[in-house]
Amino acid sequence: MLAWGFLIGSYTAMASARFSVELSPSFSINRIYCPDKPPICDKGGSVKIHLGAAYHFTLQEHCSLSTGLSYALGHIGWTRSASASTLAIDEEHFLQSIWAPILCRFYTSEIMIDTSIYCKLGLVPAIYLPTRPIVKLHPGGDTVLKMRPFSCLILCGMGIKYDFSLTNSLAVGLSYCWDVLGAGIIKVTSNNSAIYCHNHFACFDICVLF
Repeated sequence: MLAWGFLIGSYTAMASARFSVELSPSFSINRIYCPDKPPICDKGGSVKIHLGAAYHFTLQEHCSLSTGLSYALGHIGWTRSASASTLAIDEEHFLQSIWAPILCRFYTSEIMIDTSIYCKLGLVPAIYLPTRPIVKLHPGGDTVLKMRPFSCLILCGMGIKYDFSLTNSLAVGLSYCWDVLGAGIIKVTSNNSAIYCHNHFACFDICVLF
């Protein structure tokens, strides 16, 4: 009897699970924390994208848990003016990473026909792939970027979900990802200091659920 109940529960959970394809144009935001004088400054951000797929498990009527894989593009750039004791720096790197987001989504009741509001919160473990320089270091420069092999981001966001059929839905929203551990470390060999680079993301999320 217990085994039968377990099988029924497993079948019900699988039947209510959904698959999604997600695309998120995003703005990759640099943050650099530097104790040096003159400081190394970030060069702002750039438009990037991440895309992937996920599997959604229904926990309760208005709550689901999702996990999946995404391919994310990022950007890190920094600059420093020359001084009497330091050389000028101007460098940018193109970042690639694999995300494995674990997200919990909460939905409201329908605010209009087939339309509800959702919010999502979760952790995004990330594995970094080899970087590619966009703007190379000036001759005589003295920095080296050392990427972490992995990082972790905190994601929160909200949006609107529209059910355009019994089994298919479209969700559109905004989210922000905080790079908690930092994408990499800049090693400045002149004084052996470490400057920490964080790569945050502001995203416009488009998700199709099947």
